[in-house]
Amino acid sequence: MVVDGSMLASELRRRRVRPRSVADGVRVVQRSTWIAGDLRAAPTSLLVLAALTLTTAEQTSAQAGYWPGQ
Repeated sequence: MVVDGSMLASELRRRRVRPRSVADGVRVVQRSTWIAGDLRAAPTSLLVLAALTLTTAEQTSAQAGYWPGQ
């Protein structure tokens, strides 16, 4: 199944994945990714990994409060 950032963010919020910044960061991404099978049946760990691959390194670093070179 092909999912975009907003669909993935919605499912992560539904599952109450923490930190919340994982779902918030992928919500604005304009790209999509592929999830095997149904989105609701996929393991949470797979959805988090998909969210991390959709965000850029800069977004991930900013959400964690870390900037390269610090």
